[in-house]
Amino acid sequence: MEILIAQYEHLEKRILQNIKCNGVQHRPNASSGLWLGILVGLSAAVTILKEESSYSEICLCVGTAGFGLVLCSICLYIRLSIEQVTAKDFHAIYFLPAIVTSLLFLLVANRGLLMSVVWGLTVGSLGTWSVLQLMSAFPYCFSMGEATAVMHSFVLFLMSAITNLPLRYHLPPIHDSDISTVLLQVGILYVVLVCLLCGYFPILRNTRYFYLMTVNLMCFITLPILYIILDQNPVMWVISFVFSSHERITIILYWAICLLLSIFTIIYQILSKNQATSSTRKYFHILAVFVYIPGMIYDPSLLYLASGLMLALCIIIEVIRFLNVSPLGEFLQQGFAVFVDEKDSLLSLTPIYLLCGLSFPLWMPTNNLTLLVLLSGILTVGIGDTAASFVGSRWGSHKWLGTEKSIEGTVACIFCQLCVILSLTCCGFMDNYWLLLRSILAAVSISLIEGRTNQMDNLALPLLMYVCLMI
Repeated sequence: MEILIAQYEHLEKRILQNIKCNGVQHRPNASSGLWLGILVGLSAAVTILKEESSYSEICLCVGTAGFGLVLCSICLYIRLSIEQVTAKDFHAIYFLPAIVTSLLFLLVANRGLLMSVVWGLTVGSLGTWSVLQLMSAFPYCFSMGEATAVMHSFVLFLMSAITNLPLRYHLPPIHDSDISTVLLQVGILYVVLVCLLCGYFPILRNTRYFYLMTVNLMCFITLPILYIILDQNPVMWVISFVFSSHERITIILYWAICLLLSIFTIIYQILSKNQATSSTRKYFHILAVFVYIPGMIYDPSLLYLASGLMLALCIIIEVIRFLNVSPLGEFLQQGFAVFVDEKDSLLSLTPIYLLCGLSFPLWMPTNNLTLLVLLSGILTVGIGDTAASFVGSRWGSHKWLGTEKSIEGTVACIFCQLCVILSLTCCGFMDNYWLLLRSILAAVSISLIEGRTNQMDNLALPLLMYVCLMI
C-alpha cells in the first residue's frame, strides 16, 4: 500500500510540474486530485452495469461514454506525467480512448459506423484535450481532478442530449419525466450557447447586447424548439405540472420560503459588510438539506425539474456577475466578495458544485436508484460536511497532519451520517442489510477522505459516495 501511495504522489508531482511549465495555472494550495477526475466516468459506467435489460437509450449512451471517459482520464494523466511535453497540444495517445469508445458505441450500443466514430472522437477529445483548455481559460479556478470532472460531466450531458432530442423529435414525449428531460436539456444547451457567444464575441458582454441576445435566443430559438419537440406549449406544461396537485403547490411554497431565507441571509451579510465564515456558508447547506429531503421522499420528479432549472439559473447568474452586467452584476459581485470561499478564485463555483453534488444522482438516466443512493449528496455534503464544519470550527483542537481540518470535525461527520443512515433503516427505507453495512463503511471512509482532501468537497464527496453505494 505504501508503494502505491508513493507512486501516486510521484505521478501527481510530475503532472503538476509539467502543467506549471506549460503555463497552465492550477488552483493554489490544492493537490492534483487525479482520483476525482475518474469518478464521473466511473459513475456512469457503474450505473449502466447495475441496470437490467430495461435500461433506456440515454442510459446506454451515457454508460458507454462513461467507460470511454475513465480511459480518457488515464490517458490524459499518463501523457501529462511525461516530462517536457506540450500539455495543451492534442497528442496521439488521446486517440486511444476515442477508438475504444467508438468500438463500444458500434458493438455494444449498436450505433452506425459513422455515428460511432463521431461520438468516439467527441468523447476522446473533450475528455482529454479540452480539460487543459478549460484550465487555461479560467486560471487558478480548477485542480486537475476538478477540471476533469467538470469537463466529463459536460460530455455526459452532451451525449445524453444528442441521444434524446432527435429521438423525441420523431416521437414526442408523453411521460412527465421525459418532458422534464427535454426541457432541461434544451434549457442547458441554451445556457451553454449564451456562454460561448459571450466568450467569442466581446461585444455581447455589453449590457444592452447581452440582454438582447439572451431574450432573442429564448424567444426565437429555445421556445420554438421546445414547442416543436414537445408538440405543446412548454411554458403552459410547466405551469400545469407544477400546479397539478395540492401536494406540489405545498412543496413549491415551502421551497419558496427556503429561497427567501437564503436571499435575506445574503442581503444581511452584504449590508453588514462582514466576511462570511465557513460556518456561515454552511447555513446554505442546511437549507439545501431542508429542500432536498422532502423532495426526494415525496416528489422526486418535481425536484428533478426544479434542480435542473436552478442549475441553468445559477450559471446565468454567474455569467452576469462575471461580466458585471448591470443592474445585477454589481450586487452579485458584492455577494461574491462577502461569501467567497477560499477555494474560489475567478469564478464562484462552490454554490454550483453544491447544487450539482446534491442533484447528481437525480440526474443520472436511471429509475432504479434506492433512496439512500439518491441521498448521496445530502449525506456527504449536506449533513456530514456541515457537521464537520460546525464542530471543527468550535471544538476542533486536534488537526489532521498538513491540513486545517480537525479530527473532532471528522468524528462529527461520521456520527451524523450514521444517525441518518440508521434513521432511514428504522423508517423502513432500507431493508437490505448488505447495503446498510456498505453505506456505513462508505460513510466512515468518505469522512476520513473529507478530513484530508483539499479538493472541492461539494463536488468530490457526493461522487465518491455514489460510486461506493453503486458498486
